[in-house]
This record gives sequence, C-alpha cells and structure tokens, in this order.
Amino acid sequence: MVLSMAKVHISQLFHTFRRELPIMVAGEAIEARTFKKDRGIVVLKQDTDHFVFNQFGFDNQTLTLNSVGLLKQLKKSIVKEFPRSNMAWIVHFEGVTSLELLTVDHHSQQCLF
Repeated sequence: MVLSMAKVHISQLFHTFRRELPIMVAGEAIEARTFKKDRGIVVLKQDTDHFVFNQFGFDNQTLTLNSVGLLKQLKKSIVKEFPRSNMAWIVHFEGVTSLELLTVDHHSQQCLF
C-alpha cells in the first residue's frame, strides 16, 4: 500500500532517507526515483537493524545491509543514479514483504495515449 508520494530536491534526498530510516517499522519501504522514473533506489526494512537495498538504473544490485552500511551505500548510489537530476520522486510503502513484489505491483507503465 502506498502511504505517500512527494518530490524532493536532490540535495535533500540523503537527508530524507537518513531521517526516515530510524522511524520505519519492519515491512515499510522507501523508494526514490528520477523524474523520468527509469532509475532509482529502494530500501525495505526487514527487522530492527537490517535493510534490503536495491539500486536499479546504471548499476543493478540488491544488498542486505545494517543501518551504517546502508547510509554509506546510499551516498554512493545517489551520486551514481542521480547524476544530473534536480528533483527526485519519493514514495513510501507499507506492508511490503519483498522488493520483487513491490516493483511488479506498483510500477506498471501508464498509458501515454
């Protein structure tokens, strides 16, 4: 289920993740995508200190990290996936069991014509 969707300036993207990660509960996810929504980052909280990190776009990788490792990885991935972006889409999800199900259920291409 989608909780909220917002646009944030790229300079605030890391701070948004850093602020939201400690207050997330297990089964919540945060996704950041570029304006065209073709590249991005997804973070799913598994339990108290374990997160599943998925980066897609220029590099595709899925990692399980603790909070310290996640913040380090986020800094690197934001630079890599959002090189010329000014704004990013942020979406909060709840009740997520798997990142694969999240991408299948919530990101179908909208009809443009």
